[in-house]
Amino acid sequence: MLKGIIAALWDRKERPDSVIPDTVFFLNGGLFEIRERLDQFKSAGKRVFVDIDFVSGLSGDEDSVLYLKKSGVDGIITAKLRIFKHAMNAGMSESLLRFFALDSRAVEKGIQQIVSNGVRNIEILPGIVSTKIAPKIRSYAPDITIVAAGLIDSVEEIELLKKHVDGVSTSSTSLWTYRW
Repeated sequence: MLKGIIAALWDRKERPDSVIPDTVFFLNGGLFEIRERLDQFKSAGKRVFVDIDFVSGLSGDEDSVLYLKKSGVDGIITAKLRIFKHAMNAGMSESLLRFFALDSRAVEKGIQQIVSNGVRNIEILPGIVSTKIAPKIRSYAPDITIVAAGLIDSVEEIELLKKHVDGVSTSSTSLWTYRW
């Protein structure tokens, strides 16, 4: 289960020894470098999730998911239900479906999608709204794992969020030392 602080990595040159959390999200990269980065972080004992929608060279189809699985990723992150289902079928059960809370209609449609497809793990963006919508999501899907991501930049915000979510993904290195 995804829990606590998760390092969201935008910098492709970030090295495992500078990353405190045990779980990392690769938010970008290219097909030719992803395997080397993955090997470095896995060798350091990190759990690695890859945002498949932002890795250049991958088309986001079933073969792309299988390539990442064979490469050793623990799960993928995607906004596309079709790709998410490929990951589930490939046995990558901790993969995350992105949930964009743009307005009340988007939240309603997102909840319908979660329930009708049996989604077990989501990442809510922007994360700061999770305090408001996570309880509503849990009323329909009580066992869902929720990670908040985006626009979280203070310990005070994490303190509020941790009452409602299982984890927080942040690129703010100063928050990586936060004890959940």
